[in-house]
Amino acid sequence: MALHLTIKVENTYSDGHESEQTHAVELEHFRGEEDLWEQLFDYTGDGHGADRPDLGSLYTVTVLACPEYSELVGLSNEWG
Repeated sequence: MALHLTIKVENTYSDGHESEQTHAVELEHFRGEEDLWEQLFDYTGDGHGADRPDLGSLYTVTVLACPEYSELVGLSNEWG
C-alpha cells in the first residue's frame, strides 16, 4: 500500500542560512517509523553549502498530513 504524506522540511545551517519547504510525498514501501525517517531524509537540504563540507546543518522533517496513517501527523525527526 502506498503512503501519501505532506511534509514540512526545515533546513538550518551554521552560517545562518535557513529555508523551509513543503513536499507532497508518495512512498511505496513503509516498514515502521525508522524506515519512514530514512526515506524522508532524502527530502532534506536545499543545496546551500554543497561546496562547503565543514558547514554544519540541522534538518527537521514534520509530517503535516497522511490519510493512510493519521497517527503520523505531527511527528517530526531531526538530523544534525
